[in-house]
Amino acid sequence: MKAIIRWAMPALVLLGFALFFHDRAGKGEPAFTMAEVRVVEGTVATADTSRTQVGSGNRQSSRVDYTLTLTGRPQNVSFRLDVPPEGGIRTGARVRLEILEDPEEAFTSAARFPDGSNRIHAVGAVVDGKPVYTAAEYVGRGEAAATRDGRVALVFLLLGLAWVAVVYVVKIRPYVRSGQAPW
Repeated sequence: MKAIIRWAMPALVLLGFALFFHDRAGKGEPAFTMAEVRVVEGTVATADTSRTQVGSGNRQSSRVDYTLTLTGRPQNVSFRLDVPPEGGIRTGARVRLEILEDPEEAFTSAARFPDGSNRIHAVGAVVDGKPVYTAAEYVGRGEAAATRDGRVALVFLLLGLAWVAVVYVVKIRPYVRSGQAPW
């Protein structure tokens, strides 16, 4: 019995890795699709850099936020960029932002509540015709990671099943055929 357990342990480890990578592949898929992305275009009224505390308790850190507001839109609606373009963003620059929220709803809410603030995360940004980052890149990276992890999970699953077959052929089948199983 100990020999079978010792031989079966690598299969359990391989199948455990397969489960791990399968779970990781499910979590690696992007949080949105390109159909959910909306576009806002305008001219930069203000551009600002600030630090924001993220996390809680002992695990707090700060994040640098690059925010901008648009002319002709409520000034209490700002857009947060993940990365600024080279050289920063100048006032008066033309921008095209890809966001997940409905922009008109945010602008209407901001006009009704002028003392409030609304910060919208931009999943894509083009400044003066130069792409800084795009939502398509984000979705593509997420899909590629999920596909890669899914393939790794499949390889581990096949290796684990192959090892189970080897254990059966080498260790279990001879005992079953002879009728002298040690257990």
